Amino acid sequence: MAGLLFGTLVRDDAALAEQRKGALDRREPPQWSPAPFDIIVLDEFQDCTELLFWLTNCFIFANDQKAGGQSARLVVLGDERQSIYGFRGADDRYLSLAPELLGPVNPYPFVRAQLDQSFRLSCQSVRFINNTFLGGESYIISSKPGPKPIVIRCHCWDGNALAKQLSALIKRYGAKNTAIIAPVVRKRGPLQNVVNLLSEQYDVPIYVSIEEEVALDDRVIEGKMCVSTIHQFKGSERDLVILFGLDSSFFEYVGRDLPDDSCPNEIFVALTRAAEQLVLVHFEEAKLMPFASVAALYETADIVNITRNRNRIEPPKAPGRPLERGLMLPRSIAVRDIVRHIKDEHLDAIVDSHLCIQARSPLPKDEHIRLLDVVVSDRGKRFHEAVSDLNGLVVVAAFEYEIAGTLDTLELNQSDIDTMPAICSQEGVSWLCRKACSYEAHVSGYRPRNIQMENHAFDWIEPDDLALARSRLHGELSESAANPKFEVRAERLFSIDDQKCQLVGRADIVVAMSNSGGNNVTGVESIWEIKFVSQLSNQHVIQACTYAYLLKLPRIILYNVRNGQKWEITPRDGQEGLHRMVERVVRLKYTSIGKVNDEEFTKICAGARWEGLSIRCSVDDGSETR
Repeated sequence: MAGLLFGTLVRDDAALAEQRKGALDRREPPQWSPAPFDIIVLDEFQDCTELLFWLTNCFIFANDQKAGGQSARLVVLGDERQSIYGFRGADDRYLSLAPELLGPVNPYPFVRAQLDQSFRLSCQSVRFINNTFLGGESYIISSKPGPKPIVIRCHCWDGNALAKQLSALIKRYGAKNTAIIAPVVRKRGPLQNVVNLLSEQYDVPIYVSIEEEVALDDRVIEGKMCVSTIHQFKGSERDLVILFGLDSSFFEYVGRDLPDDSCPNEIFVALTRAAEQLVLVHFEEAKLMPFASVAALYETADIVNITRNRNRIEPPKAPGRPLERGLMLPRSIAVRDIVRHIKDEHLDAIVDSHLCIQARSPLPKDEHIRLLDVVVSDRGKRFHEAVSDLNGLVVVAAFEYEIAGTLDTLELNQSDIDTMPAICSQEGVSWLCRKACSYEAHVSGYRPRNIQMENHAFDWIEPDDLALARSRLHGELSESAANPKFEVRAERLFSIDDQKCQLVGRADIVVAMSNSGGNNVTGVESIWEIKFVSQLSNQHVIQACTYAYLLKLPRIILYNVRNGQKWEITPRDGQEGLHRMVERVVRLKYTSIGKVNDEEFTKICAGARWEGLSIRCSVDDGSETR
C-alpha cells in the first residue's frame, strides 16, 4: 500500500519514515491512483504502530479524495491477546480504542462485534487453552473435532527419549505439517539437542530460523518441519505444533516486565498455532507458569510421562512476583544481537548523534555480484536451503586464504587447509562453501542444514564471481594493510550504573595501515566489517562500531562486497563517544519502561492523524510552496 501511495518501493519502516519526512518537508500528501475502495479492512490492527497509524490515516484521506469526498466504510479486525510486537512500537490500543482514534476521519458509527469462533483450533485445544492458561475464561469457542493436547513430561537432559516420542508424532502428521515453536531458538540448550537428534537419527527434514527478523521463506520451509520463534511464526499454522519453553523461566528472561498472574500474549499466540495436534513439552526441572492450572492440565490434556517420577506434575509457584521495570542487563551480550528488537528510528538517532559517516555510493547495478541466496538441496523432494549467510563467510574466507594462507574465518587449522583444492577452481570454491556450512552449524548449534546438504555439490558460487569478490577486497585492503587478522575475538566487561555484563563477539578483519611506501607499519589499526547484502544499514554500523569500541580501534570501515558500497565511520568523540553510543544502545535494548497511559497515547495518535491531514489541507487550500 505504501508503494502505491508514494509511487516508489517502500521496503521497510526506515524507508517509510523517510517518505513521511519527505512528505512533510515538501508539504506533498501521498496520492491514491487506483480506483477508490468502498470498504477498507484494517486487519491485525493490534500490531499497528505510530508510523503505520500515520500511514493508515494518509491512505484513508487519499482514498476519500479519490472518491470525491465519499468516505469508505472501515472494518477494524484484530485480537488484543495477539499483540506481541511491543518492541517494534506496536500497541493493542490501536485496536481497542479504534472508534475514538479513527472516528475523527470517518463519519460512520462503529459497532463492536466479538469474533470468538476459531476455525483453526479443535474444541479439545480450546478447552485446554481456556481452562489451563486463561483461568477458565471462555475466550475462544470451537466446534471442530480433534485430539486432546499432549503434555510430554520429560527431563531436559534426556534428549533421546524426547526425540523418540516426538519422532512418532512427526511421522504421523508429516514433517511438512509440523512446527516447533519456542520463545527463543538461538539459546543453546535442550531444544537444539532435540532438533539435532530428530535430524540425525530420525531423518526429519528441518528448517531452523535463526534470524527472526527475516520472514519465513516458503521455498525453504516447504516439505520440512519448521523451528521458529513465537514472533516469527505468528500468522502461520501447522497441523502438529510442538511448544518448548512455556514454563516459569519465561518470566525470568523474555517476560520479566510482564505480570505472572495471567497468560502473556506471546504464550497465547504459541498455543493457538496448531490446526490438529498441540504438544507441550514440560521439563521436570522447570515449574509451570504461575497462572497455569495443574488440575485443568490433567483434565484437558493427555499426559505422557517419560520420567520415573509417578507423582503428578508439581503445582506452580504462586503468582505475584514484582514486575522488573527499568534496566536489567544479562550476564552476556553477543554483539551480533545488540541491535535486535530496537526500532530503526532509535538507531538512526543514535548514529546521527555519535557518528560521522563518509559514504561511497554503490556501483551500478550491472556490476553487482549476484549470488543465489536459496539453492535446491534435493530435486526429488523439492527441498531448498537458504545460503545467503554462507555467501558472506565464503567471500571473507577466500580473501583471507589468498593474502594470509589461513582460514581463521572458518576456524580451520593447517591440516584442514592442506586438503583444499585450488581456490580458483570450482572444486576449491565448493570446498569453501561446504566448510562454511559446517562452521555455521557449529556456531549456531543447529546441524540440520549441514546434514541435509551432505550430498550437495556446493556449487552455487561460480569461481569468477568469487574471484571478483576477492579482487574488490584486494583493492580496498591489500596495498595499504599490513598483518591482517581475521575473526578477531572482541570482549570487554561493560558497566551501566551498578550493573555489569560481558560484551562478546568476533570482528571480521583488523589491520594496521602501513605508510605510503608500504614498508613501515605505523600502528594505526582499523576494523573492517565485511558484508554481502543488498544494502548496508545502521544496524551494521552499530555492530561495527561496537567491535571498534571493544578493541579500542580508531578507524572503522563497513564494506559491502556485493555492490562496492563503503562507509568510513568516525566517532564524534573518539572512544568516549563510542562508549556513550554502546551505552545508549544497551539501555534501549534492556530497559523496560511500560506503556504510556491512555491519555498520552490518544494524544500521540491525534498528532499522527493531524500530521497527515495538515499536509493534505495545505495542498487543498493552495498554501503549499510551488
